[in-house]
Amino acid sequence: MTAGTSLARHEPVASSRPWGELTDLEAVHGVVDGHREMFEIIVRRYNPRLYRVGMAYLRNHAQAEDAMQNTYLKAFVNLGHFEGAAAFSTWLTRIMINECLMMMRRQKTAPLGVFDPDRLPADEESFAAPARDLLDTEELKALLEQSIQTLPRAHRAVYILREIQQLSTAETAACLGMSAANVKVSLHRAREGLKAQILKTAAGLELFDYSAPYCDPMTARVMAAVQALA
Repeated sequence: MTAGTSLARHEPVASSRPWGELTDLEAVHGVVDGHREMFEIIVRRYNPRLYRVGMAYLRNHAQAEDAMQNTYLKAFVNLGHFEGAAAFSTWLTRIMINECLMMMRRQKTAPLGVFDPDRLPADEESFAAPARDLLDTEELKALLEQSIQTLPRAHRAVYILREIQQLSTAETAACLGMSAANVKVSLHRAREGLKAQILKTAAGLELFDYSAPYCDPMTARVMAAVQALA
């Protein structure tokens, strides 16, 4: 479909194809044609992306899910206005970002002195995914050890003596036969090297994963709300 083309002009979606093989636009066409159940394709496909967007802005699991549900309902109501000028993924993500920004504005303008246990301030709520989804201590330890092994030997030795063994700069210098100034320089470079290596490793991880125990209930709630709309 070319940019600006109305969704009303399209070929019917082949019902014999598995849902997982349908493109975003085919799923959208199916929903617009009256097959509301096909909206589940969109919800399941975009749950992980929208959750990560929500965590990036709101830093709170429950609030991210609230924003996701509102985003899906707004997208459903406005599917007929989606003309394909941008990718569907971009269109949906923009709705999610706008929803997050509105939630943040509402939190800032909430009257002082009113306690709502369901809307605790951000610093009293978890800033990350639920605890069971976080890297546990052993995984974090393995990641750090692996990253330390990538450092040059001199930097590695300084980092271990200063940060792991907690030796002073003078003690580290005496152990390694280095000047205190060189210990400080090596420690700085070791920290920067570790930072770069950990970020490089994290780039391939599925951070803020939105697994089935969360995806399935979210999908069920959204689909129930979609089916209930007039």
